[in-house]
Amino acid sequence: MVLKKLKKIREEGLIVSSSGFLVRAMLNKIDFSRPLKILETGSGKGVFTREILSKLADGSELHVSEIKTEYNCYLEELIAAHPDKNIELHNGCVTNLLSLHKDYDVIISSLPLKNFTRLNDNGEFLERIISCFKGGLKEGGTYLQYQYFLSNKGDIERVFGKSMDEISFVPFNILPAFVYNMTKLPACEQQKA
Repeated sequence: MVLKKLKKIREEGLIVSSSGFLVRAMLNKIDFSRPLKILETGSGKGVFTREILSKLADGSELHVSEIKTEYNCYLEELIAAHPDKNIELHNGCVTNLLSLHKDYDVIISSLPLKNFTRLNDNGEFLERIISCFKGGLKEGGTYLQYQYFLSNKGDIERVFGKSMDEISFVPFNILPAFVYNMTKLPACEQQKA
């Protein structure tokens, strides 16, 4: 039992699903009053997905990316419950999806970035993931990520070429979490940074 839990933490970066406090802390940073194109990645059983769907304005588009197909039943149930919403489920590495779509208003990530530093690739996959997030956003688009420690804050800032717009702390979660809020600069400002 203990080994199974440790394996889950190592693979997925979590012990239990994100709390409502963490979900609200992330989603309160998004203006849902207008149509948005949103990517949610690392969706798991759909804790964030459920809340995003309840907030989406008409004309919005939601892409849900989850590499583990064992979560499809939860996500497909959420999608079926919202036939009026424009939702697509993508199984596979999010970098493949982001090679096709480069116009998101918001990217919400639950990916365990710290786990990618354990790969024997000198941080190449981590760099690729963050670069794909940046490349997948429209200018002025928002990237939201949570972590239990400030492990990859510097990696995100380096790739985006600027300091984090905001970091908030959510104590009421297992584990307490930091929420990163990063906006993609317009191309002309990126060159200056």
